[in-house]
Amino acid sequence: MKIILVIIDGCRSDGLEQAKTPNIDHMIENGTHTLNARTVTPSITLPVHFSIFTSLPPMAHNVLTNTGSPNPSSTARSIIDVAKDFGKKTAAFYSWEHFRNLSAPGSLDHSYYINSGSAENLDLEVAQAAAGYLNSCWPDFCFIYLEGTDIAGHRSGFMSMEYLDAIETADTALGIILNELKRTNLSDCYNIILHSDHGGINHHHTENMPEVMTIPWIAVGPEVRQKHIITDKVNIIDTAPTIASLMDIPAHHTWQGRAVSEIFKTSIFETVQPAFLVSESDGRSFVHCN
Repeated sequence: MKIILVIIDGCRSDGLEQAKTPNIDHMIENGTHTLNARTVTPSITLPVHFSIFTSLPPMAHNVLTNTGSPNPSSTARSIIDVAKDFGKKTAAFYSWEHFRNLSAPGSLDHSYYINSGSAENLDLEVAQAAAGYLNSCWPDFCFIYLEGTDIAGHRSGFMSMEYLDAIETADTALGIILNELKRTNLSDCYNIILHSDHGGINHHHTENMPEVMTIPWIAVGPEVRQKHIITDKVNIIDTAPTIASLMDIPAHHTWQGRAVSEIFKTSIFETVQPAFLVSESDGRSFVHCN
């Protein structure tokens, strides 16, 4: 199966509950979720994203600060790299240039970057770019990063009105992706995992506190259980192995997380991977994933 990973930076679970988020609510209603997943320490953006992508805690992947030139451990292997090793088409859409380090050179087939200081509707522009690429190129793995929530949290405070408004904007951005998949008959071809990298309190997210460490983790798609609340513990280092399972590729041997198998409709060993083709009937194009 094809995978879209959406990260909403700094999105607290209780922020989702207070903001108006019809698109995220749709994912929860039609998929599986927990509002009690955990992030890692240090709970800052680049170390946490390296943990998401390499399935390693920060002390193991060795990226401990928001540096522009990280020196990750030689054993750290990103889900992007692993997907590329198995011939998958990969793409990333983001607004923080440090994320160029999340994969090895040559592992991304397509990368879209816009500086967060150069766009008024940052998350919406990222989503529009991603939607266009999904429609035209059908990548097997697509990472979409929405930053506005974290920017608002640092500027006005986590759980401030500006912060809740930013969550609603992120939800609108998600809607752009979901609507494009529906419009182009691609919804049955993509599983989507959405979660945050960390929460936040006051104007920061550096303390080991529930408001910082607790995050939402949501999945929806043709291989994902519907209307299910995850009962097992989920950590962000479990994301890469879960993606690998859904893509029917092996987890890397250095990864320390495990696939959240509770979300799957069927055993991953029983899942029949669909073919992906386009056919035409009566002059109309249809995408088939079977």
